[in-house]
Amino acid sequence: MTRAVEDTVAYTKSRQAFGHSLFEFQNTAFELAECQTIARTCAVFLDHCIEAHLRGELDPSEAAMVKYWLTEQQCAVIDRCVQLHGGYGYMREYLIARMYEDARVQKIYAGANEVMKGIIAKSL
Repeated sequence: MTRAVEDTVAYTKSRQAFGHSLFEFQNTAFELAECQTIARTCAVFLDHCIEAHLRGELDPSEAAMVKYWLTEQQCAVIDRCVQLHGGYGYMREYLIARMYEDARVQKIYAGANEVMKGIIAKSL
């Protein structure tokens, strides 16, 4: 996620529209601010879960939570970054397009996110 945001910040700062960089438009800056916040909070949650796992304290429901939540957020952030790239965001020559393609499977393998939600629900 962080790489997607960094790449998109660089792209929007270099791309011009109406005499300004795309990054100078408030909507673009706000979208990227939200994406950066999501990426940072996901990293904190992941670090917490890794530390819990290393201590032998990560329970199945929390493992399911981190898998479900991070993969959903990864897809959402990358989707927003693709949008900010415009048509170029869907061209395989651009890193963001490859990230978009690669991210989608994360919600499926190692247990689909619907399965993760079931594990979480059973722990409630």
